Amino acid sequence: MSRRAFTLIELLVVIGIMGLMGTVAVGGYRAMQRGMEERGVVGSVNHFIRSAYQRAIMDRQPVTVYFWNETLRDETDLDTVLVVGRAVAVRRGGRISHVSGSGGKDSLLVDEFGDLRFSRLVVDEDAEDGEETNARAVDATGNGMYLYKLDGGGSGFQRSIVSRSTRRCRITDTMATTGENMEIEPYAYVVIDPHTVGSWAVGDAYGFEIAEIQLPDNYIFKSTFSRSTATPVAGTTSMRFFADGGTQNDTIEISSLRPGRSGEISAQRIAVTDSPQNDLASY
Repeated sequence: MSRRAFTLIELLVVIGIMGLMGTVAVGGYRAMQRGMEERGVVGSVNHFIRSAYQRAIMDRQPVTVYFWNETLRDETDLDTVLVVGRAVAVRRGGRISHVSGSGGKDSLLVDEFGDLRFSRLVVDEDAEDGEETNARAVDATGNGMYLYKLDGGGSGFQRSIVSRSTRRCRITDTMATTGENMEIEPYAYVVIDPHTVGSWAVGDAYGFEIAEIQLPDNYIFKSTFSRSTATPVAGTTSMRFFADGGTQNDTIEISSLRPGRSGEISAQRIAVTDSPQNDLASY
């Protein structure tokens, strides 16, 4: 009995079917992987926003959350840029009651009603013996910490780099009740770099960073982004939470940067975050 062998055409058809099935399987796996990644990004942002909202209620102080997108140069390829969404939550600390200097570099910022001496997190080892110091989280350069100006208006944020430790200074203050001048010795922050704040003035509300988040590469907030590292920051916006549970701009759009039909990278919306009052158990 003779056995019939497969013809070349039959083999080619089988190979083609197997290749098609493999392409469909890989495409489905990539789509599933991307879907899981997107759900993880949205869940992380929702948790971040909700935590800032709860912090405002617990601390009885307003918390402002700033969002922006930053264009970075890929370290492995000088011709490739990456865009990442970033956000920072800033808790209100108080108001500046006295400014020694022009309000710019080397000025002393005093809050007489907030005892800065007791906000110490780390002792300044370089301080002289017996000198009381204050230190907080440092900025990216390690030279100081960010102090946010909360009265700037609009959606953009303003911040300066100030000393990690407060300095005791001597100022003359006028008593509101008697009008008499009186010398006091409060603690003050020293402005190292005014940065995006032109100058500090009496009455300015200030705050400190309490949390931050950075999205994975090419996930951004809203849809505005820069294609140049020369002007890397774009799409700045904000939301604010109040001590009584009130909110201002309590949702934000999240997008993914993907190539379109023409090959040009564009932002495609994947979700809008939940209001922080909503239950996040589904994430």
